[in-house]
Amino acid sequence: MNNNVEIGNENILDMLENARKKTVRNFFLMVIVLIFLLFLVASSEVLSGGVVFVFLPGVIIIGIKYAYDSQKFNKIYKDKIVLPCLQSTFTDVEYSSNTGIARSTIAGTGMMYTGDRFSSSDYVKAKYKDINFECSDVHIETVSTDSEGHTTYTTVFKGQWYIFDFNKSFKSDIEVCEKWFGNNRKGSIFDTEKFKKVELEDVEFHKDFKVYARNEIDAFYVLTPQMIQRIKELNNNVGGKFLFCFCDNKLHIGLYNNKDLYEHSIFSKVDLEKAKSKVLGELLVIIKFVDTLKLDDSLFKNSYNTVNVENS
Repeated sequence: MNNNVEIGNENILDMLENARKKTVRNFFLMVIVLIFLLFLVASSEVLSGGVVFVFLPGVIIIGIKYAYDSQKFNKIYKDKIVLPCLQSTFTDVEYSSNTGIARSTIAGTGMMYTGDRFSSSDYVKAKYKDINFECSDVHIETVSTDSEGHTTYTTVFKGQWYIFDFNKSFKSDIEVCEKWFGNNRKGSIFDTEKFKKVELEDVEFHKDFKVYARNEIDAFYVLTPQMIQRIKELNNNVGGKFLFCFCDNKLHIGLYNNKDLYEHSIFSKVDLEKAKSKVLGELLVIIKFVDTLKLDDSLFKNSYNTVNVENS
């Protein structure tokens, strides 16, 4: 592929490199001014107030310029590299780098603690093999303050949240949580009486996963030996910890891998081929979910007329 793809009178790499250089320059300028400011304050308590008054506005202005150039670089990268990769892989693509799956959507599963601070970005809505899906990066933190007033932010989830059409209709909710995931509501202090632990026949599966359901019959209906084997295959081939939430005839997948997708460091020049290869590699996870779990298999898309057992 030619690295000099024209966009109007400029090419992608020129646009990215110009924005990247401005961002890096402002970053280092901001750091240098901050270090200088701290040095002056530390060396002269008498002058510290005046020094802050003189230099602080400059730091703020440089910080604003850095944030602006960083956003410009990211927008070009995502509009000209990430979006075309999505469009070449999936159909009916909608993409927004600044928004993500809503906190209420994840909390609505009743299976995931959404913490004190929640953020999401890089929202994708599209189709693969006629399976509708949504996904985005998600970062969840808890906030605690000690007796001396020091505030600590602890990450409890950082990764991606996916929502897929599921090929079976079922009445009640089911959770499959990989051990050490650490942020699911079931089997923890967030447990409720509505979900019961389910023991499947696959002993090896339970070494890595815990299963909870409102209705045990639904759990056995959805988690067939074939589905269990597919989940184990995913676990072996995709890095990170898994949380599978089967609810409202959808499959939610939380993948805790401490990663933000579709990002590029401002400290390294963009290689167009490598950047596209990286994005396409990240999109393979979605393909693996659909293909491995056989979500496009319509054979099982039927109504399930069991009685929905409600626990009060």
